[in-house]
Amino acid sequence: MLLALLLATALPLQAQDAKASRFYEDALKRYEAKDLDGAAIQLRNALQVDRSFLPAQLLMAKVALENSAPSQAEAAFAEALRLGANRAEVAVPWARALVEQGKQALMLDEPRLQVAGLPANAQAELLLVRAAAYSDLNDERAALAAVQQSRQLNPRSAASWSAEVPLRIRAGRQAEALAAANEAVKLEPESADANYQRGAALHIGNQLEAAVAAYSKAISLNPRNAEALLARAGVAFDRGQLDLANQDINQLRLVAPKDPRADYLAGLVAEQRGDRVASQAAMRRVAELIGPVAIESLRFRPQLLMLGGLAYNAIGERQKARPYLEYVVRQQPRNPTAKLLAQILFDEGQVENGIQLLENYLKSVPQDVQAITLLASGHSTMGRQTKAMQLMNRALTQRDDPELRAVLGQSLMRSGQFDSAQTELEEAWRKSRNAPSSGLPLAMLYLRTAQAPKATAVAKSMVTAQPGNASFHQLLGMGLAAQGDHKAARSSFERALELNRNLIEPSLSLARLDSRERRFAAAQQRLEAVHKANEKAIEPMLELASLHLAQGRPGEAERWLERATVVAEPRELRAHFAMLDLHIRMAATERIQASAKALLGRAPENPLTLVGYARAQLALGLRNEARSPLVDASRRFGSDTEALVEVGGLQIQAGDLAGASYTLSKVLAEKPQHPRALLLLATTEMQNNELAQAALRVAQLEKLRPRAASTHLLAAELAMQRQQPAQALASLRRAHEVEPSTTTAIRLHLHLVQFDAGPAARQVAEAWLKRQPKDSAMLFALAETLAARQQWQDARKAYQQLLTQTPNDARVLNNLALVLWELGDRAAATAMAERALKSAPSEARVIDTLAWLLHLQGQSDRALGMLRDARLRSPDNGEVRYHLAAVLAKLGRTGEARLELKAVLADPTGLESVKAAQELAQTLK
Repeated sequence: MLLALLLATALPLQAQDAKASRFYEDALKRYEAKDLDGAAIQLRNALQVDRSFLPAQLLMAKVALENSAPSQAEAAFAEALRLGANRAEVAVPWARALVEQGKQALMLDEPRLQVAGLPANAQAELLLVRAAAYSDLNDERAALAAVQQSRQLNPRSAASWSAEVPLRIRAGRQAEALAAANEAVKLEPESADANYQRGAALHIGNQLEAAVAAYSKAISLNPRNAEALLARAGVAFDRGQLDLANQDINQLRLVAPKDPRADYLAGLVAEQRGDRVASQAAMRRVAELIGPVAIESLRFRPQLLMLGGLAYNAIGERQKARPYLEYVVRQQPRNPTAKLLAQILFDEGQVENGIQLLENYLKSVPQDVQAITLLASGHSTMGRQTKAMQLMNRALTQRDDPELRAVLGQSLMRSGQFDSAQTELEEAWRKSRNAPSSGLPLAMLYLRTAQAPKATAVAKSMVTAQPGNASFHQLLGMGLAAQGDHKAARSSFERALELNRNLIEPSLSLARLDSRERRFAAAQQRLEAVHKANEKAIEPMLELASLHLAQGRPGEAERWLERATVVAEPRELRAHFAMLDLHIRMAATERIQASAKALLGRAPENPLTLVGYARAQLALGLRNEARSPLVDASRRFGSDTEALVEVGGLQIQAGDLAGASYTLSKVLAEKPQHPRALLLLATTEMQNNELAQAALRVAQLEKLRPRAASTHLLAAELAMQRQQPAQALASLRRAHEVEPSTTTAIRLHLHLVQFDAGPAARQVAEAWLKRQPKDSAMLFALAETLAARQQWQDARKAYQQLLTQTPNDARVLNNLALVLWELGDRAAATAMAERALKSAPSEARVIDTLAWLLHLQGQSDRALGMLRDARLRSPDNGEVRYHLAAVLAKLGRTGEARLELKAVLADPTGLESVKAAQELAQTLK
């Protein structure tokens, strides 16, 4: 009975999937035939059946973009990304949708619209969209740089030369514009866009006959080229050839019925002919087309802004015309309204933009006290300690006061310059003779830099001097806890509470001790009581977040951190750092960037903030975007060696080897035998193929840390780069011997898999699993090895053992499905693939596996929609694209199949089914 019920509920879902797929396939045909409205209808039908049907969502976005609905396109692209579309499929059209709405700055700043990480062809296209956006923002240098980058990626394409033409025209460089256009036509003489751009360059140079010829060539190549039609109509109108102008205007109205420029030109033609009724009707249509568009969306389209103003003026609606005309004539504001705008920017968190605005304003009105005051508050909000430090240093040259030196030390500490801060605070402590103003920050600095015994010593001196001061007992407890003396620490915290029940720090510290002892309920009860009594204090919230995270409750942790960020003072960063760390840990893509930007906006000069922002970019795969903040952080950390080592490691992750070498060299200049700095610097040298220098570092590490696995793992990497697998094996064995761990065991196993066809690799894995039977990472590596060697029965056993430990691991389920298929158990394989998809519904490889198994069992219709989905999520996966081609060919979609195979076979790297793909391509010729 239960089975019948399950089948009864499953059938409608399959029917819905098939129905959505049929609507999609019909929409695709209509789209290819340029029936955009029909395609939109069918796509809406498909999405009504299945809102999560990714191919339909993505095609809907493209239809909206081509149908002059960029805001709808933007929403649809965002939804497609949410559903799992690969960024490479979305980036270029989404960028265009934003540009068409006047969101150039947003497009340029959007992390998912950066070129890094995209395939070369998508990078080239996106760079040209970015070039146009930079041009709109009057950044000619950045625009031309983007064009050059695109050209380097695709030097045989005319697109970059065509894109250069409007940039040169806008800059008033007619000769360079024509030269670029000629180069575009030379590369692709049959390109409609190249010929149009050549016409535009000739037109601006008043070579009208040649311009018309170029426009005509563009139109003959593409009768739907709206820009060429409009330009040729404009030339005809200027020459008084009204009939010729009307012919192109009518064609333009068919091609681009929502383009207001056609109606405006039609209105001018009608007015020239004395037909005021027709002229008024045309101008009203212009207003009707432009009116619903937010004026902000048109700020980079002065022509359309002018049309809106003139059209509304022509039909007598001057109130509506005014904002358009004001926008056109508006220059950079240097009147008193700059102060109000700056305040608004400050309130919105765009403090840096507000500061720049005020500085520009003060160049014209330098005596405006209100503006100067506002500017000062902006610098204060940004936490810039540099100016304060300059003032204090100047004061210290006149009077060496411990109080001033202590303040300077705290400023240095806040800016992350811990070594310099320690020097100043120690001097202040020495001269002040146990004054709390220098002792407290010095002890906190010692704790922050892992110098607990020194912190304890300072705290004991202060307790001895003032035994009734609760804060000093709290500080002593912190030092003792950091040294591991939890019993003595608890006594100090309890004594602090006895002296002052209003202090919350002792309760927080006691809760931390409870948590360390795994007395989670007691810790939570204590923290919630503190929070109830101090609802706006962020410390209890931070501790509650940490407590929930320790118990595997990231959602609860995030809830407490959100509360903390709301109540935190502008310069209080701890909650924001904790939120960023949590989001990185959760791999919450969109929230990572939001957290990083919120943190950076609060303290852009703090090197710790810069490191946090860089870590976020690396977590998002945006390596280029991480480099600049890391360079800035390296400079601001001064001689803080531990911080610089962290920066150097992150610079290596970001691919900035030159920056990493510079940063790590600074560390070694201070501490020549710093082990991690030596290891990281050797890593950069190996990546730069400076093997002799790297070998010297490795030899130095072997003397300093002969029993550290990292030393021998590094030696193994160096040996492999020198193509010495035997020496690498010896180093890997040594690493596993001195420091046996999952990492060393897997590295040794994988090396043997690659260079030893015998049983040694399996023996290493099984020996480690005998020692650590629940090591899922090693068990997975062994299972993959067995499957790769086609030892199917043993691979099945290994994967099934893994499932007892991680029953919902999609990788394990997916791979086991493939193994079961190889063993001939089709039903079990399909069921396992279904389980994998349920566990990871957005994972392209998992979708591909189930789709392919369904196809092999004759369910190609169902497989098609799934493979389209997988291809959009992972367009670089050759296996997915081959599978899609095979299914398309099976269903008679040979044209699409050829295109997929052409793309796959152009670069078959990583494609397992190369021979099968080649054979399929032969059958489709």
